[in-house]
Amino acid sequence: MGQFAALSGGILGKVLYLSPDERRFAIACGAAAGLAGAYNTPIAGALFVAEIVLGGISVGSFGPLLLAAAISVSVVRHISRIGPIFAIAPGDLQSLLDLLLVVVTGIMAGLLGPLFIGALNRAHRRFAALHMPLWLKMAIAGAAVGGLSVIRPEVWGNGYSVVNSLLHQSWLWQNVLLILLLKIIATVLTSGSGAVGGVFTPTLFIGAALGTLAGSIAQLALPNTSITSFTLVGMSAFLAAVTHAPFTAAIMASEMTSGYDLMPALVLASLAGYYVSSVLHPASIYALSIPNTHPTQNPPLPGF
Repeated sequence: MGQFAALSGGILGKVLYLSPDERRFAIACGAAAGLAGAYNTPIAGALFVAEIVLGGISVGSFGPLLLAAAISVSVVRHISRIGPIFAIAPGDLQSLLDLLLVVVTGIMAGLLGPLFIGALNRAHRRFAALHMPLWLKMAIAGAAVGGLSVIRPEVWGNGYSVVNSLLHQSWLWQNVLLILLLKIIATVLTSGSGAVGGVFTPTLFIGAALGTLAGSIAQLALPNTSITSFTLVGMSAFLAAVTHAPFTAAIMASEMTSGYDLMPALVLASLAGYYVSSVLHPASIYALSIPNTHPTQNPPLPGF
């Protein structure tokens, strides 16, 4: 959806005979509007484009991005009459021990993020090296994902329903661990084969599963701990770890759920995930799609 809206911004810029810089910014505004409309997150949609696409946040650029995102979300809400996609009232994480466990969860996400990015990069290279038509590569990956779904059908699709279930229902930790591993494999196979689709929502899925596991462990030390809160913390931390956009991750997790009371914990987890991941793997998940001359591109380092 973000790519489609960005394309619309580019077409509009061409029709209006905008300068190259103005057209580039129109594309960025389109991307912000598309992401915000798809996830019902106006601030996070604008932040995502500012942090990842434009490479930084400035007052002059962030205002139009936020305006485009806000208009998009207003139209979506007016037509669909829906609120946050994962509406939930999570508990608080305010005690010192709670926040310490939040940081540990962020570190776990920071360790898993580079492994996930490295697996995606290797899958792209391996499939690219296969001398066969694209449709056959996708068929092979599809057959493999189908086999995984026989074990756990939750690996199908983008993961909205599973994340919603993790937020509202109790799960056995063994099942959460299994779908976490299988979803990583399914996402790597799908993306690596060249199939159309993004990895943004699967990243939320993986982070939510990781956070649920962390919450289950935290309950052993603190019986009154809200697993739902840790589900959101894991979602935010893992998103920050793979995108290297911690502010976007924290805001998005809160906007998607209306869990604004968790903001301090989400920021802590996102920063922990980001710093650990960026040290281990300086390139984000979007590095392959960014030219070497782009200001957000880090110097290439050996991958995992």
